[in-house]
Amino acid sequence: MHNNTLPSRRLNHLQPRKIKKTAMHQKHTPRRRGVTIVEVLVVIGIIALLVALILPAVQSSRSAARKVSCSNNLRQIGLALQNYHDQFSVFPPAAVWAGPPGEPLARNRIPIGVIDRIALGLTSRDADRLHANWLIMLLPSLGESAVWNSFNSNLLVADTANAAVCSTPIAILKCPDDPFNSTPYSRGQFMGAEKTYARGNYAMNMGPGRYCIHEMDPKCVDGFHVDDPDLANKNSVLWGSGAGGVNKSFSLKDCTGGASNFVLVDEIRAGVAPTDSRGSWALGFIGSSLTARHGLLSEGDNGPNNQNPEVEQIVGCRKTIAALGADKLEKLRMPCRLQGQPGDPEMNGQATSRSMHPAGVNVLAADGSVHFVADTVNPDVWFYMHNREPAKGFSAGF
Repeated sequence: MHNNTLPSRRLNHLQPRKIKKTAMHQKHTPRRRGVTIVEVLVVIGIIALLVALILPAVQSSRSAARKVSCSNNLRQIGLALQNYHDQFSVFPPAAVWAGPPGEPLARNRIPIGVIDRIALGLTSRDADRLHANWLIMLLPSLGESAVWNSFNSNLLVADTANAAVCSTPIAILKCPDDPFNSTPYSRGQFMGAEKTYARGNYAMNMGPGRYCIHEMDPKCVDGFHVDDPDLANKNSVLWGSGAGGVNKSFSLKDCTGGASNFVLVDEIRAGVAPTDSRGSWALGFIGSSLTARHGLLSEGDNGPNNQNPEVEQIVGCRKTIAALGADKLEKLRMPCRLQGQPGDPEMNGQATSRSMHPAGVNVLAADGSVHFVADTVNPDVWFYMHNREPAKGFSAGF
């Protein structure tokens, strides 16, 4: 009988042989090394350096783009003014002031168009008289026919029926460089409601002259004019050497110094607080949508972006200083003048051209061209470029 079970030693040749691995057979795995903190800091430093080099260029590019956008807005306003002139043979008045003639609150010292009864809380004694201003009249030519159609020119601008128009932001009237033009101006209570106004950054040049009236003082050769020196009872028109007045319009023929040398519209800044009336585009007041009395070297108020507080005589200055402080306004480069004593009424009497652009402002000439004027412009040039009838032999030029 055969035993089919072979001895284990005889089966050894059938089992795989164990081969001892040597260094030649072992797979080589490279050693992984981590990033050192020094290398991380070096990379971060390089990135920070690149950002520091690139960021100013990016910011400068964005600033330049905003400045171009702002000047393009002025060009569109210039086209609208030309269209208005083509239709009516004159530019629009700075503001329409309706109602009984005269300014009884002025005690025969102040002409119409300066005192804002609503802002002063005087509406219960004397009805407001301010109607449309030059920008409201330009709305159809600015592509804002819907807004214009909502405005009733027979009513006060502060009438409840016109509230939606006054509070409507108009993109073409806002310079993208001004961070304050999105905060509405609170004018005060009228007809049972608070009157708020959207902001803008463009103002008609009403004239750079002194605070005097030629019809009341023959020596006043560079001031303003009225139709009747009885300011309290008969005055119905006010104008200076600029592009328009209260109830007063001018044409290109009146620009004896040349349309290319005369400023129709100045760039301005919006008020820095709800109580600051500057830049309220639908209000036909100095500071809101008009510049005036900003060009005389002898009075220290010449040139754009002037930081003398005396150059801004506006309604709301007292409340704005109380809310922010004079130092804050100075840092914001938006000073204003405290008028009289705390109980005295404020007036809209003086405002200059301002902007957030570095070292200058944009202006619109009567020929439709837009120019950037440096803060360091010659005072005489600044004065005469805002004058319809510059001195003989003097050309402002751009």
